[in-house]
Amino acid sequence: MNLFQIKSFTRVTVLMLAAFFSAATQAQEVVLAFTDTLGPSTSLDGTARSKMLIRNMARADVKQAMFLIKTKRVNANTIDRLDFYDETGQLLVNAGHNFSVVHRQKSFGYPIDIMKANGILESFANYHKHVNFPYLYGNSDPEILSQLENFLAEHNYLPTYVTTRVHDEYMNHLYQLRIGSGRTVDIRALEKAYVNMIVKAVTHYDAKAHMMLGFSPRQVLLLHENDLAAYCIVGVIDELNKRGFKIVAPEKVFTDPISNPYFISGFSATSYMPYVTGLPEEKPIWYEDASTKDKDEIHGYLREQGLDGLLPQ
Repeated sequence: MNLFQIKSFTRVTVLMLAAFFSAATQAQEVVLAFTDTLGPSTSLDGTARSKMLIRNMARADVKQAMFLIKTKRVNANTIDRLDFYDETGQLLVNAGHNFSVVHRQKSFGYPIDIMKANGILESFANYHKHVNFPYLYGNSDPEILSQLENFLAEHNYLPTYVTTRVHDEYMNHLYQLRIGSGRTVDIRALEKAYVNMIVKAVTHYDAKAHMMLGFSPRQVLLLHENDLAAYCIVGVIDELNKRGFKIVAPEKVFTDPISNPYFISGFSATSYMPYVTGLPEEKPIWYEDASTKDKDEIHGYLREQGLDGLLPQ
C-alpha cells in the first residue's frame, strides 16, 4: 500500500476525530509563525530584533512560535540568532536552503535543497524535521508535487501548514522608508494599524470557517520577522486574547496526528476546508510581494490612524 492509499484509508476516521477534537476543545486557537527570518539589520539591529521579539512574546505569555528557516541565511553573522531561537525553545522549521529553488523545473532539485537545509539544522535541539517548503503550496505540476510529497514521507519529514497570511512586510517597508529619511513616526498609532491588519485577517478566516464548518478550526498565522513584529507582537496577542483567541505552541500542533488533520491530508495542505467538508476549493497562491489590492488595504489601515505620511507619494 503506497502513501496515498494509506492516506485515503485512514483519512475519514482521523478527520472525524480531528473535527470533533477541534470543535470540542481547540476553538479559536492560533499558532504564531514567522518567515523571512535571520534577515539583515534595519532600524533595529538584527540580533536586537530577534531578542525583542522573543522577549515580547514571553511578556504576553507565549513561550513558543514557529520560525521558518531558509538556511542560505545562516552564516557567521546570524548563527548566534539561530542559536538564540533554539535555546529559547522556538520550533525551527526547514524552509529549504535557497529561495530560488521555487523557480526550478527539475524535480530532483527540491529534495536536494531540503536535504541541504536539513544538514545545517539537524544539530539544533528544537529542529525535528518539520518542513514548510514554497513549492508545496504554489506549484501547478502534480507529478513533481507527488514526487516531492513521497520523498518527504519516505525520509520522515513532518508536515506543517499556514492558514492565515498578511503582508506585514509591506507595512514594515513603509515604516523603514520613513525612519530612513530621518522623519519620525507615531509608533503607537502604527502599532494600532499593525494590530488591526492582523486581527482582521484572523477574524475573517475564523468567520469563514464558522460559516462552512460550524466551528472554529485552529489557525497558523504567518508573520514576518521584522521590526514591527518585534515592537507590536504584544499588542497583537493581547487583542486576539480579548477576542477569545488563544495562542498555542506549534510543537503541540505539528507533532500530534490526531489533532492535526494535515498529517492525513498531506504536505501540500493549505486549508481545512476541502479535507473536512469534502468540497473542492481552489488552491490559494501566496505571492511574496504585496499586490496593488494588498497595498491599498494596508494604506487604509494607516490612514485610519492618521499615518498618511507613511504612504508613498
